[in-house]
Amino acid sequence: MRSFQSGNTAAGLLVLILIFLVLIALIVVFSQQILSSLANPSLPANAVVYLVVVLFPLILLGVILYQLVRLARDRANRRPGSRLKSRLLAFFVFVALMSSIPQALLSVNFIGSTVNFWLRAGIGEALRGGLSLSLDYYHGLAENLGRFNESPLVPVILEDLGRNPERLWKNVQTANSQIHFVQVFDGQGRELLFRGRREGRLLVPPELPPGGYLPKEDRGGLSILRHGAEHLLDGRRYTLVVGTVLAPGFDGKAAALTQSLEAFGQLNRYNRLFRLGLIVFYFLFSLPIFLLGILISFLLAGEIIQPIASLEDATHRVAEGDFSTRILTRSGDELAALANSFNRMVAELAHSRSKLVQAEKISAWQEIAQRLAHEIKNPLTPIKLAAQRILKKYTSEPGDFRKVLEPAVAAIVREVDSLNAMLGQFREFARLPMPKPERVRIREVAEEAAAMYSALSGKVTIDCSRVASESTVLADRAQLKQMFANLMKNAIQAMPDGGAITVASALVTMEGRGFCRIWVRDTGQGIAEQIRDMVFKPYFTTKKEGTGLGLTIVERIVFDHAGSIRFESQNGVGTTFIIDLPA
Repeated sequence: MRSFQSGNTAAGLLVLILIFLVLIALIVVFSQQILSSLANPSLPANAVVYLVVVLFPLILLGVILYQLVRLARDRANRRPGSRLKSRLLAFFVFVALMSSIPQALLSVNFIGSTVNFWLRAGIGEALRGGLSLSLDYYHGLAENLGRFNESPLVPVILEDLGRNPERLWKNVQTANSQIHFVQVFDGQGRELLFRGRREGRLLVPPELPPGGYLPKEDRGGLSILRHGAEHLLDGRRYTLVVGTVLAPGFDGKAAALTQSLEAFGQLNRYNRLFRLGLIVFYFLFSLPIFLLGILISFLLAGEIIQPIASLEDATHRVAEGDFSTRILTRSGDELAALANSFNRMVAELAHSRSKLVQAEKISAWQEIAQRLAHEIKNPLTPIKLAAQRILKKYTSEPGDFRKVLEPAVAAIVREVDSLNAMLGQFREFARLPMPKPERVRIREVAEEAAAMYSALSGKVTIDCSRVASESTVLADRAQLKQMFANLMKNAIQAMPDGGAITVASALVTMEGRGFCRIWVRDTGQGIAEQIRDMVFKPYFTTKKEGTGLGLTIVERIVFDHAGSIRFESQNGVGTTFIIDLPA
């Protein structure tokens, strides 16, 4: 029993899928860090990341090399399906390359085009312009506060400090709408007035630096600019603080612009390094995917080849005569139908073979019985007639009995000898033993057989010089000699007026196996077209004294040596017997 399915196929495919998912996770997790380190070489590199990125493809490559060594060993051992598996694997790899190479070229070109676009599309100028606008806006707001607080209009506005504070705040907003709050302290540091957005209120009077610009304060996600100045009013000293609240996220956006500009500067300075790093990064993560594709190709090729290899092995077993071979499968696809069809075919072949063997046995015995009856009947008639003549002469004319007795007895003895010779040939065919192979030089055996007939057939020449002296086969020497002798005897009988017999040999290859091909050629009249299909049939002969077993014995000897025999014949030219024996 042979099985189509390999139990490790599903498990192997599941493992490869898990590895593929792990690889995707690695790409997602590590790509940001690798790209960040490429964009900013000053960042510390994570050695574990690079170790995993390099080690993972090496492991996959080792597994692929192991699979290739196994495949090469299977091919060297001529394991069924190994050659087809190699072709399938080459096909899968070719398809993978055909799909990945254009993608790789497109990706590398896209990376280069993208980097060039980043560097040439004015992004750096835009970042610098945005940062410059942000700084100008910041400085403009600060200078606006300073100009207002130091303008001659402020003492006039402060005159409403005690009389009408609300009008004071309204006058400030009318004079400068960019001021979001105003705060006044007296000479003792007491707060006299605060109007506007409460985020800008100071709890203690400030210490005014030179120029009056107070440090920027961040409060509640907001940035606050202030300017303070001292003013004299009615002989008293007052401190006026005016300020503005920047838009929410202004500092974060400005910092982001600064960082982006720095990163862009790094990219511009390390342009070639960054582009090379992106390409290396692409191949580091594309190579494992390609290697995984090759491993999956191994798995799929094995899955496809396994049923074919099992079928090939089972076919060889059936061809060798093992009709008990069956193929088992657990799948429900076309392969299962193929296995079932093969099993039914083998079962039918086994049944038909048993019936055929039985029929052949019956037919053979019937033919032998008919042939023996025919061959024995022919000499029995003259024996009976001779006996009747003796009896008749003895009873009717005793005086002349001696004249009839001697020729009649001679005829009886002659026919009995013919019967005995015929039965000897039948016995020789029936008792032909199995060959005992040994290494035999073909030319030596052919020359020994030729020597037997060269003296008996003076009109026929036998040439064995065209047999290579080094040509050898594993064969039974005596049976091989009998094969040559029968063929030469048959050829001599086909050339009563003389002729030539030529024996030649050569090495040939058929279906990957080496054979020694032997030609035995005569220059006789050839074999008639109507009897060519009956040449190897037992007991068929066109000669009066033949039994029809000569060529049958030759055919059996060749078949017992796992060879084949055929002939080519042309009327008036001659006949050539062609024998192929395993070299």
